[in-house]
Amino acid sequence: MNLEEVHIPVLLKEVLKYLNLKQGNIIFDGTLGGAGHTVEIIKAIAPTGRVIGVDLHSQTISTAATKLKKYSENVILLNDNFANIKGILKKINIDSIDGLLLDLGLSSFMIDKSERGFSYLKDEKLDMRFGNDINLSAFDVVNDYPQEKLIEIFRKYGEERWSGPIAENIVKYRESGDIRSTKELVEIIKNSIPLKFKYRRKGHPAKRIFQAIRMEVNRELDNLRKAIDDGFEVLKSGGRMAIISYHSLEDRIVKSKFLQYEGKCICPPDFPVCRCGRNERARIITRKAIKPDPEEISRNPRSRSARLRVLEKL
Repeated sequence: MNLEEVHIPVLLKEVLKYLNLKQGNIIFDGTLGGAGHTVEIIKAIAPTGRVIGVDLHSQTISTAATKLKKYSENVILLNDNFANIKGILKKINIDSIDGLLLDLGLSSFMIDKSERGFSYLKDEKLDMRFGNDINLSAFDVVNDYPQEKLIEIFRKYGEERWSGPIAENIVKYRESGDIRSTKELVEIIKNSIPLKFKYRRKGHPAKRIFQAIRMEVNRELDNLRKAIDDGFEVLKSGGRMAIISYHSLEDRIVKSKFLQYEGKCICPPDFPVCRCGRNERARIITRKAIKPDPEEISRNPRSRSARLRVLEKL
């Protein structure tokens, strides 16, 4: 099974519609993945338009290059972090873009084939790095972080109710040796959740902890904030930013940033005066997040939690 076979682009029709694509556009695709969105974007902006396709995983880039071979004049592929958008554009001598797409979900390839320990359903080494240039790994987090720090990231990034007991048991377990595999970690997590609650919750018992560790390793929320701010700066007037998120932490950031650019005050309700420096610089195209319809969810269950939000720069 190759990357093309396992990748199904999420909310494809909606992305193409809301990006408002035109011939000759320059579009920044910061999460290239299986290039499912990319191919269709190229078709809409051809023959003179270009897509800048970025991905942290080098194997993803090389596989996508094969898929996009016949569109070589319309695509620039780069192994980089989408948070570096300004540096990327400077490197390729492009000053501004007409559209930006971020699909923040893990690609099927990364989950199923990368062997980096993203799946709690497999027994793989603890890694969870999107790219080889990231120094911190899941192994480092699980084996080196003090108990208090583990509790903090489990609560902050995983919103895990049982963060305390899970962190405590991780620390106890590693006293007798390093925790090296996802299987070991999953068993610790399962044994830390009281039996009467373990199977009442939605999803796998380890889902939230794996999410938290992955987000810590890859600094996902920090990179998202930077990508939105820097991406907005290089976006042309009338250009659109489309972001697909998959959990509440990401979606909250996207929604808040978009409201800020639209000029809505985002200060806490108890602030006597506005301190966020509201300034109308954009309009929100999607008042409510766009969700996959039942047909798409049945075809691609991993799209179930996807939420698309779109902003247009004034």
